[in-house]
Amino acid sequence: MHNRVAISFFSLMIVFGILILNIFFIGIDLDISETAQTVNKKSVTLDTSRGMIYDANMRKLVNSQNYNITVCLPLSENTEKVFPYLSDDEKTELYNNMTKGKASILSIYKKFDEDTIKTVTLSKRYYDNQPCVHIIGHLDSENTGAMGLEKAYNSYLSQNSGTMKARWSVNALGHIIHGENLEFASENYLSPAGIQLTIDSNFQKIAESVLIENEVAKGAVVIMNSDTCEILASASVPTFNPNDLAKSLNDENKPFINRAISAYSVGSIFKPITASVAIENNIDLTYNCVGSINIGGRVFSCNNGTAHGLVDMKSAMEKSCNSYFIALGQQIGGEKLVSLCKDLGFGQSVEFADNYYLPSGVLPNVNDITSPQDLANLSFGQGKLLVSPIQMACAYSVFANGGYYREPTLMKAIINKNGNAIQRVKLPEKCKVLNESTIEIIDSLLQSVVENGNGNKAYSSLVVGHGKTATAQSGWFDNEREINHTWFCGYFTYNNSTYTIVIFKEDGKSGAVDCAPIFKQIVERIVEAN
Repeated sequence: MHNRVAISFFSLMIVFGILILNIFFIGIDLDISETAQTVNKKSVTLDTSRGMIYDANMRKLVNSQNYNITVCLPLSENTEKVFPYLSDDEKTELYNNMTKGKASILSIYKKFDEDTIKTVTLSKRYYDNQPCVHIIGHLDSENTGAMGLEKAYNSYLSQNSGTMKARWSVNALGHIIHGENLEFASENYLSPAGIQLTIDSNFQKIAESVLIENEVAKGAVVIMNSDTCEILASASVPTFNPNDLAKSLNDENKPFINRAISAYSVGSIFKPITASVAIENNIDLTYNCVGSINIGGRVFSCNNGTAHGLVDMKSAMEKSCNSYFIALGQQIGGEKLVSLCKDLGFGQSVEFADNYYLPSGVLPNVNDITSPQDLANLSFGQGKLLVSPIQMACAYSVFANGGYYREPTLMKAIINKNGNAIQRVKLPEKCKVLNESTIEIIDSLLQSVVENGNGNKAYSSLVVGHGKTATAQSGWFDNEREINHTWFCGYFTYNNSTYTIVIFKEDGKSGAVDCAPIFKQIVERIVEAN
């Protein structure tokens, strides 16, 4: 009896246990089923952007070159669709992503617009041949500005960063939910907010192209609005590729140097400055050039020792007679020369954009000019004097605009997310530094240099050009050969606008040969474009 009761009780417990287990597993199945129905969004960042950089006409200087990528979700049916367009390495990568449940980002020419394979257009920050690269600068590996305006305005450009993402739906188990399409989501991607420069992309293109066409290995071109001293173009060669910085790091030509803002010996383009001081002080000189001049026991030669004979200021400027301007400088004195140089911005650092400075160069002070020989050097732009192409453009703008100096500027405005200017940059104040009567004479002298003098290769029948050549001793040597820096500085007026142009070449033959023809090319291209 007791045995039968015990057996019955034990059997009952087994049945009860089975019922409990069934209920438990049903519960688990229900939980799994409910979990599987939970929808989550999965995403991957395809690209990031930062604030725009515009030219003077609101044309993009960055982010204008587009490219396509295709996002392929990890589904087996997608594999056969994209395989024909992939290399062997890309096929391997796709397979690995599929096994891991990861989306693949593919650069293929075929465009897709399907539920789980889609192509999207993105924008490269920098062009393959990025214009204005030395001014714009580049980013570091953290997408932070490391050079140029990218660095100077990093805070504002970073504040206006954005992303482009790919999104798709998965359940809680990570499985793609069919019927839910792959989509692209822009989060402030390519926002219009940014900075507007004074650079005109058309002028910039001209400046960069003439340097390349004339095979200038190391040099610069600056184009400036003579009245406002806004920088319309600033080109430096060699350039670097901001998409491949490593390639330029060990380049012996030092492509990261911005030669438009670097200071160099200027030579004869300084002579109009010496002439201006003489005119302002009513110093008139006629001089008999024998090919050289002896100052305190040191002999200074004219070009190739050429004897220019009896010259006045006009003929001396046309022939670029060193002896004449050295003799003129001895009458002027160092104090007056240095004073005008200061008024022209030499030896002064200028902030021509927020936190972006034009280096000062070198201007000897009066105490540095302790001998007649020092004064002689300064009188024709040699010695300790070092000036950048942009500084020289400002100086020649004084001759072009009636005698007013203004600091150069590179910025026009700050642009908001609506594409509107919220902060316009005021032009620096102009300061009268030369009398109109002096300007009239200098203007005539520089016109004669182009039409009758050694700057005649700058002459164009399309405009009235003014300018001066220079072949400056650099003090640098290649073995025993001294390297000369060559220049042409000039200006012209067309359609009621006056433009100052400076051409600089490291290690050149002469300003007349290297740089004057480039001035003519730039002038004629500007005229043709307008």
